[in-house]
Amino acid sequence: MYTGILLYHGFSEYELSVLVSVLKQGKKPVVFIGLDHGLVSGEAGMPCYPQFSINQVDRSKLDSLVLPGVDDFEHLVEHDELKAFLKSLKEEDLLIGAISSAPYFLAMSGLLENKRYTTGLTREQRTFLATFDEDYYSDKPILVDGQIITARGSSYVDFAFQYGESLGLSFDRSWYGR
Repeated sequence: MYTGILLYHGFSEYELSVLVSVLKQGKKPVVFIGLDHGLVSGEAGMPCYPQFSINQVDRSKLDSLVLPGVDDFEHLVEHDELKAFLKSLKEEDLLIGAISSAPYFLAMSGLLENKRYTTGLTREQRTFLATFDEDYYSDKPILVDGQIITARGSSYVDFAFQYGESLGLSFDRSWYGR
């Protein structure tokens, strides 16, 4: 079983930096998944080639999924394939982590239904997007509700630690000055 990390244009590289290291220390197999099989550039311009597309990845081998934030997600707001991919995971027993703006993707696909969450998006942004239930919003930097972990982008180190702990991985926090 492996952790899938979704990559889309503008994804936040720094939000994944510690997480990928924690997964590596914990000997957790990882696959990088794109919306298609083409080149993806992160928000800082780092080019990445996903190993699989959302249509190619073997979902039966996924036990966890990570969605990084994205600096400008207008190109993903009406992305039907992304929405369908995430919806297809709703009944699965996957650990799903979303950081910064990425909880929007969980909200748009119904994965945040009746789940407490946090996000880096402002109240105005959440209201404009019209997919979030404000009754479940928390101002905390990181929040776990069942198999869903959400966090603000600035909490990327604690997000990585929580994700690794939720997977039962062994890793050394001192590598990250903690």
